[in-house]
Amino acid sequence: MIYTQLVRAEGRDAFIVIAIILLCTYAVSRAVFPKVFSGIIAPNKLFGFRVREDLGSNLRPFSSEHLYFTALSSLSLSFVILFIANGLWKENSLPEILVVDHFGLAIIQWLGLFVVLNVLVYVKFLLILGFGLLFDLRGSIARHFVDMVNASLVFFLIVLLFLALVSFSSIVFPERLIQFTLAAMVIFFYYRGFLIYMRMLNERPHSKLFIFSYICATELTPLTIGLVLIINSQI
Repeated sequence: MIYTQLVRAEGRDAFIVIAIILLCTYAVSRAVFPKVFSGIIAPNKLFGFRVREDLGSNLRPFSSEHLYFTALSSLSLSFVILFIANGLWKENSLPEILVVDHFGLAIIQWLGLFVVLNVLVYVKFLLILGFGLLFDLRGSIARHFVDMVNASLVFFLIVLLFLALVSFSSIVFPERLIQFTLAAMVIFFYYRGFLIYMRMLNERPHSKLFIFSYICATELTPLTIGLVLIINSQI
């Protein structure tokens, strides 16, 4: 019992330190890139269905600023995934590489997962690029990718703040709150597809069915396949 409490305490301490590092990184980003930060971290990136021409939306996908904020998004998602996984499945078939129970290894686990997630973001870009060319939507490829990263960054920051409060407040993470966070994550990823669909519909003179088919190919279908694979791995 004492050992279990010590392991939980080390895991909690690790999440607190990672959360503080991330929040400090956001603060530094706000100071170093004030215009880009305010252009990206804005409610319209998550809730605006109409295309807005501003600094945050007009970044090139491989500009230094966008590469940086894409990495920040992946760092935040890495924290969220580790938190949820350890809160719900730590003692039930969670791969050892994801189990946070030693403070010294937690940073390495967080950064390792970040690298994997950041690579997957650019694999997603290749998917968008391939289907964008197939659907003859060359002008939408960069905008789709930038909108996807911007919406994700805003949402992951909100989740990060929520989970940081959870980790500060209790040594044992409340399972219902973590389940709620997981459900919100799943809903968000489908909502993100709908968000991009609405923006493309308002921007491009294509039919609803045409745009919906493109969004299914690039957003909804890969997400559904990924969720099915994750669920099957936990059964």
